[in-house]
Amino acid sequence: MNITKNGYYFIGLLVGLYLWILILYLVGNPGDLTDYSIRLAVLFGFTSLFIAGVITPFMKQIYKMFGTSFLNIHHVFSVIGLILVTVHPLAFAIVTNAPEAFIPKFDSWIVFWNLAGRPALYLIYISVIAVLIRKKISQNIWRILHGLNYVALVFGYFHGVLIGTDFQNLGIMITFTAMFVISMEVLIYRRYQKYIFNQKKKGV
Repeated sequence: MNITKNGYYFIGLLVGLYLWILILYLVGNPGDLTDYSIRLAVLFGFTSLFIAGVITPFMKQIYKMFGTSFLNIHHVFSVIGLILVTVHPLAFAIVTNAPEAFIPKFDSWIVFWNLAGRPALYLIYISVIAVLIRKKISQNIWRILHGLNYVALVFGYFHGVLIGTDFQNLGIMITFTAMFVISMEVLIYRRYQKYIFNQKKKGV
């Protein structure tokens, strides 16, 4: 891996983002070590998935900065995010002796969104499975399944806003709202990139 100066700047930016979130968490109400595995894990997990998604439209730039395949960088953050967002409900279920923490609830509209983190986890895993079987399914189906990551981000964000302890911290609320908005903007930008690419193929 041949990291350029811009690559190191980018790494510094990412490290700064994680440190900023850690600081916001610590100045709030960090709780005991158990809370770290429940709350801090999901904050870092959401951040990692955000990074994995937001760098997607910039494959060439990422390659130039790090001298390695974009997918290598993308998958690192995806795997870290997947592990950490899984630790969140797992630790909660163990601490509270509540295995139902993994079961989505559809009792009402409010209950669904309060606990939207539950279906979000399954959507992320479906997206991961889609990557593993990508060569065996059509490109369109793969795009749809992999795009479930964005639905999962929506679910995870509103789950945090509605019942997340740390989202009562204004700094965390603003930071994660910004990440959520940027993620949606990146999704729109990717669709635009795809549209331009298709138009060029048609010779328009």
